[in-house]
Amino acid sequence: MAALPPQLTSVAALHAYLGVGAGEARFLSRYAHHRYRAVNIPKRRGGFRNLLVPEDRLKFLQRKMLELLEPRYKPRPAAHGFVVGRSAITNANSHQARPYLLNLDLENYFGNITRNRVHGMLQAIGFAPEVARAICHICIVNNQLPQGAPTSPLLANMVSFRLDKDLTQFSKANRIRYTRYADDITFSSYVRPVALFSEPLQEAGALSVEGLSKELRLIISSNNFTINPVKTRYADRKSRKEVTGLIVNEFTNVRRTFIRDLRASLYKIDKLGLSAAQTSYNEKYGSDALLKDVLRGRLEWLAQVRSRSFYTYRTLAQRYNKHFPDNPAPIDPTNEEVAKSAIFVIEHFDGDGAQGTAFLLDGVGLVTAFHTLDGMVSEWADLYRPHEPTKKFRAKVGGKFCKHRDIALLEHDIPAEDQASLRPATGAEHVKSSIIALGYPEFASGDGLSERTGKIVGRSTKSAVRYVEVDAILGDGLSGGPIVNDRYEVIALTHKGGLLESKQLGVDIVEITKVAEA
Repeated sequence: MAALPPQLTSVAALHAYLGVGAGEARFLSRYAHHRYRAVNIPKRRGGFRNLLVPEDRLKFLQRKMLELLEPRYKPRPAAHGFVVGRSAITNANSHQARPYLLNLDLENYFGNITRNRVHGMLQAIGFAPEVARAICHICIVNNQLPQGAPTSPLLANMVSFRLDKDLTQFSKANRIRYTRYADDITFSSYVRPVALFSEPLQEAGALSVEGLSKELRLIISSNNFTINPVKTRYADRKSRKEVTGLIVNEFTNVRRTFIRDLRASLYKIDKLGLSAAQTSYNEKYGSDALLKDVLRGRLEWLAQVRSRSFYTYRTLAQRYNKHFPDNPAPIDPTNEEVAKSAIFVIEHFDGDGAQGTAFLLDGVGLVTAFHTLDGMVSEWADLYRPHEPTKKFRAKVGGKFCKHRDIALLEHDIPAEDQASLRPATGAEHVKSSIIALGYPEFASGDGLSERTGKIVGRSTKSAVRYVEVDAILGDGLSGGPIVNDRYEVIALTHKGGLLESKQLGVDIVEITKVAEA
């Protein structure tokens, strides 16, 4: 690990950086509990979450402390809670469409992380004992991490680093996927995960701690955590699977009740008016929150999970905007509209010429099949959308391509304001999942975007390249176009097909990612 910054090399340097004088340092070492207030917030499923919220001065010190500590933590791939670029959604995405799933909860997660554990962890990563002690004075109260302090999530993740390592190794050895979102632990697999249980034929449903394997229980207990005995649940092929509040049976989605409640709240405003609906909400939940803000927050969550082009989001957002025009919820074009703007005809006229399809992929850029432009002598190929014939663009093979995978990432001159991108799929679609092959097969003037529907009929790996086989006919001109799932997320790039081919193949989206990251 890199050397400590100067502010963390001594207590004097730390206090100078924070602006803490000798008197305040003595106060924090003895009476820090006087600078917290207890707050109870209702949980969505009943009960209350007990927080210890620091006063403004202490919160300021903790936020400055957080800036120093964050570079000292490199999260493992399994950690999704309170990690930049990860979330409850990425945590759920890790387990979507996997037939077997086990959820565990670590009991009193923040409360079980004591002063000694934080102090020992800081020493283990290179902090001097007296500096570690000074940090604990600022970040620990009542011998626990206060749930409500800015530094607590990071320190909890740092203390849980060894737990993540041990459970990751255990999972890899047993072909299981493991993730953790704070105190929520999830395992999933494609085959029955017998290594997780004390009995090989575990039935779906609630599970006692004793029903878990000794090895799993030992890993958790040896890391000084305790499994919550009432929050252990196993789901098999026929069960509903939920991870951090999201359904993951086929793809990541919100609960039906979430949509139902959101729709009911908007209906109540329609029928009773905003004032009566606001009063009803406050009385029901014992809250003084504004219904406008609550509904907007729920719409934002739905948009994060399913996108702003999701039909249900668009419908609900339109109803919301009718009541609250001063703070409208953004609405994106439909999936079909995005696809129409993101997909292009690409062609060149060298030799016999060639024509295919190219598309903009979010986070990657303009993509097509390498063979579409293979043999082109001219530097640039023509690029255009048939519904906008006056807009002509150019594209050429850039520095990132792979002839073996039949993938080319293209340089282009499409203005940023004229770009729309398709999203990559967040998980592998399984056999029999619905697909749509998009592009411009045998394109001629007047043709629109072709949508050939079908299903995945198989997956294969040849010469270390992953392919997706579909039953839609992938004719000439579709090469380089996207194959998407029913949410218009890209699962593959059209590679070859047609009536004379025995298989209709696309190159898996993971191969595009490999080329882009090379």
